[in-house]
Amino acid sequence: MSHQKRLVIAVALITSLLFTSLPAMAQTSSTSDWTSLQRLARDSKIAVKLKTGKKVEGRFTSVTDSSLTLIANAGPVDLKREEIASVYEIKRKESATKSTLIGLGLGAGAGAALGAAAVANDNSDGFDKLDQAVLGGVVVIGAVAGTVTGYFLGRRSKKTLVYENK
Repeated sequence: MSHQKRLVIAVALITSLLFTSLPAMAQTSSTSDWTSLQRLARDSKIAVKLKTGKKVEGRFTSVTDSSLTLIANAGPVDLKREEIASVYEIKRKESATKSTLIGLGLGAGAGAALGAAAVANDNSDGFDKLDQAVLGGVVVIGAVAGTVTGYFLGRRSKKTLVYENK
């Protein structure tokens, strides 16, 4: 296999690994305790899935033994307990800085390792200018891919299951 083919395969492999999603951020454990909804802070953003399949999003207002009230775009919505399939609290992450910097470091490091490995397998007698350009290009590609991936992973909202009607 030629030097260029190995380099292309390596870059494609690293790029695909960087863009692979992390495991789902949503909490998988569920609760069937209706009173758990009382722990929600007023004005928390929530997503309610009804048994009909319809979804309603809005700001939590209150909960009683028989209903849940939220403010949606169209105004106040009162949902009966028996209509609700599940309730998720949606929290926006504060900053994507940390995950962006981690992505930058991982991407640049992976790009440097791949580029160095590709250049090391070259049969030429020295580290010529073309090899340096290839190595630099792979590092930059890895850094950019890692930075973009880290930024978008860091900006995602976290959904936490608060209630599920089993």
